[in-house]
Amino acid sequence: MTINPLFPYPNVHTHKAKNSQEVQNCFPEDTYDAGVFSVGIHPCYISGDGQEQWAQVLERATHPLCVAIGECGLDKRAATPLPEQIALFEQHIALAEQLHKPLIIHCVKSYGELIGLRKKSGATGLWILHGFHKSEALAHELLKVGIKLSFNITLLHDPRLKHLVETLPREDFFFETDENND
Repeated sequence: MTINPLFPYPNVHTHKAKNSQEVQNCFPEDTYDAGVFSVGIHPCYISGDGQEQWAQVLERATHPLCVAIGECGLDKRAATPLPEQIALFEQHIALAEQLHKPLIIHCVKSYGELIGLRKKSGATGLWILHGFHKSEALAHELLKVGIKLSFNITLLHDPRLKHLVETLPREDFFFETDENND
């Protein structure tokens, strides 16, 4: 397997890191096990207005082993209203840009909003949409605005996704285990 040169970790999103080549996803209150990690506020786990969690994200984001911001994003199934999710996601975008770190994104039923935010923000950093399992048409819409894709075990069982990966340039996609499958 060849590693994506944009972010050279063979597993860009895991909840149970086993070595330093796996990016462990951490919520603000988590401790990380070993090696590198990402930190962010998942839209389904926003507490209150999210600002106490945000203070923890800011504290951890500059740690030398923090290689990405996230998992963060938008989820229309979440209890937190979408406008509040968007405001918090915009903070993550700004932080990722400021620190020149990739953004690991969770998105459910909010792809139009995600694409709009990529355009509106003017962000130029690496955005990785984790757990992609949607259509080829949506994949190309996301890639067109600079949002890369990450695939988990679903890739092994879905012929549409296998075909998609076979047709994409290597710099457009990543792999992950995401044991929680969120």
